[in-house]
Amino acid sequence: MAQWHPQKILAQGNLRLSQAEKEIIIKKMPPPDDEGQIYADAIFEGGGVRGVAFLGALRCCADLGLRWRKLAGTSAGAITAAFLAADFSIDELEKILGELNYNDKFLTQKTSPLIFNGNPADDLRFPLPMLISLALTRQIGEYSSEPFRDWLKDTLSIGNITTFADVEQQGRGRELKVVISDITRGEMLVMPDDLQRREPPLYESLYEQLKLTKAEDFSVAEAVRLSMSIPLFFTPGKLLDNLIVDGGILSNFPLWIYDRKPGMNATPPRWFTFGFRLLDKGIEDQVNINGPLGLLSAVFRTMMNARDRYHQRESDKGRVINIDVTEAGVTATDFNLDFDRKAQLYRLGYQYTKNFFLNPACSWEKHLIARGFGALGDNSGDDPIMP
Repeated sequence: MAQWHPQKILAQGNLRLSQAEKEIIIKKMPPPDDEGQIYADAIFEGGGVRGVAFLGALRCCADLGLRWRKLAGTSAGAITAAFLAADFSIDELEKILGELNYNDKFLTQKTSPLIFNGNPADDLRFPLPMLISLALTRQIGEYSSEPFRDWLKDTLSIGNITTFADVEQQGRGRELKVVISDITRGEMLVMPDDLQRREPPLYESLYEQLKLTKAEDFSVAEAVRLSMSIPLFFTPGKLLDNLIVDGGILSNFPLWIYDRKPGMNATPPRWFTFGFRLLDKGIEDQVNINGPLGLLSAVFRTMMNARDRYHQRESDKGRVINIDVTEAGVTATDFNLDFDRKAQLYRLGYQYTKNFFLNPACSWEKHLIARGFGALGDNSGDDPIMP
């Protein structure tokens, strides 16, 4: 049986960044701080188990010496963001996520002994058997996501992370935000920020209703569990009495999450906010809609992608790293992922990230110009966003 050896994977085909390539890329990055450190913020798209490709991308970033400040993500992207917020090294991440048996950790608790299915990789591509099974058993999800939450809670505790407040206490200006979908109220929530809302104004905030001292006391593992609760595949989580599902339903790639209007005397951003996005041409290509199931699938896909695609067109500004995972042939629910396909996803993550950084279009100076701040950080432009 093949084993997980990240260093050997990168050694194949001489994939690793050379010293000369590193020097070229570093020259295009924002100026380092007084200690010589280059920082960046990161947004990670959802994509189920295909998120293994993020490991390769992060190894490439680690080879350049990048460190992370503000982090955010949806679903699988939220998992990656949470581990970075816990300040795990890339070596630790490769061991934790690369050696993980997804089947044994995530799919151990079916909601009914009468639910029979084959390869979980096919459940969302061919949903009819799943829908029939759920209807017969009167369930709203095939699997409980509690085993995943428990695993994530235990693993994050190694990095001394339990709540969002712990992320802030790590210092270094670190933040974490997780996107979830409240299908009871029909709205997107950004955790932990939206726990502070009071609607109507005289009502208690969500964190007060949850008996928390402040919003940041909410569990990171629970927020990520809510964000990755793929509809029908996993049973929805709950926030008070509201049902919560995968944040990707409303924003699968929240590139906008740290953007804000700069105002009259705004200073330019200090570093990049990189967006890590997973591409699959089998999903991205236009589809033929035949029958009600095809229509349902198309509607579902549009809900997950349309808003984010529009926003990316408007605010990419040379900061989105597109990782094409098509050739790996891995679906979002392919929890039986073997080492060979993990290696392929990892390799693709590194390769596309390396290509992005070496592309002449990747330049801090060009990024500032695109944002309207000018090559030297002139803030005379009217660009609507900054991290």
